[in-house]
Amino acid sequence: MSFPSFQNGCIAPSNSATGVYLAGVSTAGTLAVYSVDISNPNSPTIAHLATNVYSSWSPQAKKACIAFPGLQGTANTPFLVQQFGVGSTAQVNVYPNGTTWGAFSFNSISFMSPQLYNYAGASKESVWITAVTNNTYVGGGPWTGMRLNATDMFATIADPVLSNYPSSTPLVSVGTYIPTANTPAQGYTIVFDLLGGGSVYTALDTAVSMTGADRVISLSSPRAVDMGGIKLTSNVIPVTMVGVAYLLDQALDGTTVLYTIDPSQDSKLQRVSFPGSAPLFSPNMQATALGSQIVTYGSGSGSAASPFNTFDTIAATWSGPGLVVPSPITPTSTSASTYPSPTSKQTGEEGDTESKTPIGAIIGGVVGALVIIALIVFFVIRSRRKNRGVEEQSSAESAPAYNDPAKPDGDVNYNNSNIGSPNMTQLQQGGFDPRTSYYSQPPTSPTIFQTQPDYSNGQTSYNYSPPIFNPNAQQPTIFQPASSSPQQSQGQTSYSPAHTAVPCSPTASHQNQSNPPGTPHFNGYS
Repeated sequence: MSFPSFQNGCIAPSNSATGVYLAGVSTAGTLAVYSVDISNPNSPTIAHLATNVYSSWSPQAKKACIAFPGLQGTANTPFLVQQFGVGSTAQVNVYPNGTTWGAFSFNSISFMSPQLYNYAGASKESVWITAVTNNTYVGGGPWTGMRLNATDMFATIADPVLSNYPSSTPLVSVGTYIPTANTPAQGYTIVFDLLGGGSVYTALDTAVSMTGADRVISLSSPRAVDMGGIKLTSNVIPVTMVGVAYLLDQALDGTTVLYTIDPSQDSKLQRVSFPGSAPLFSPNMQATALGSQIVTYGSGSGSAASPFNTFDTIAATWSGPGLVVPSPITPTSTSASTYPSPTSKQTGEEGDTESKTPIGAIIGGVVGALVIIALIVFFVIRSRRKNRGVEEQSSAESAPAYNDPAKPDGDVNYNNSNIGSPNMTQLQQGGFDPRTSYYSQPPTSPTIFQTQPDYSNGQTSYNYSPPIFNPNAQQPTIFQPASSSPQQSQGQTSYSPAHTAVPCSPTASHQNQSNPPGTPHFNGYS
């Protein structure tokens, strides 16, 4: 079976240590899902798994595949396909037995990009997400907290109230989580902004049972990321590997470069070094974590027969088709640069005819240059002497009388008539003549320099203080999947949530069941 070519597909890890799921849309309205064995990324095998029909599925809309790590090792563990974009937001749970649960969309919000949709926690059948939406919460920002549920889509909710709001100009976000069987879940959200900085937030209050002023997610006060001179491109791809976050980006030579950050240890973003080859980067490339490996789909060096590459984070090696050798990295730069390799002519390995230049030509050129320089110096000195003579004569005619400091009484006055020409004996002997100007021209008024804004990096100063949420001033507002009634307009720029919870009544493309056959379900949390 040949591999489909999805421009906006997504991949998620399967229960197998050597497999991933691939989901995408070739025909509008139909989501196709495949199971792929990548034990040999140079020759992967593929099998069709499921199809979901829903009017919102679009080949042009970007997608993300979200796994439920809390159910790892459990039979028939699902993953979720999330589609992005105003008017095209949709999501569905897909199970290894071929069952799809949903699909549905939210009534009043749209999620904007897989670059801004990240893990913030995972526990049993729930995953917590921070995401950017098309709405702006009054007093906050476009961010919302989400809880996705693997076994019951009615328990999937979105809450636009966060205790701290990340940047309103984000570039990419990536999350980490600490595996736990209990709630609240633990994790981090790391947001990098368009101004070249980043912030780390600890995810708080990620409980399932919410009462009173409880929120789906609360974020701590941010701490700054040490970027280490790293500059991310607009096509950067986030990958979560449990407690460590990775970013895949495009190096200067077009290959794929990796950066990593472990927010539980420090706030430093670092480049991942590897000695061998790497795949070419593609803006449409998709990535996921599979154990200790990063799996990519659709890299610039992949092929129709084998579109997958893998990076082993322990061995620090890439595998798969079409790998190329990256250019060397400069000691002072975090990006790859191209160095010219020395040739035989540069190292003097060619014969005498090619490596030697005639000595006579060199000597002649040097002598000619010295003659020209000598003539220039002669005319410059001569011109300066003429100008100095004219200036000193003018100064002598207009110099005021002054007292001779050599006289003890200081009362002998000298006027212009008693002063000789600039060639007098005192000057010839190197004495000091106060009548002689120190400047060839009168000094001009001093130039005043005023402080100017620093535009060296093409950016303006940026200070962001997230608003502090007061739970006593606002009752919780929880958004759940849309009802079957016509959807509201999703193009609004400002959004003021209601003060009461919105009941859940999703529009599903399949007959609703309490749970798909064979799906695990947990009734309580320890």
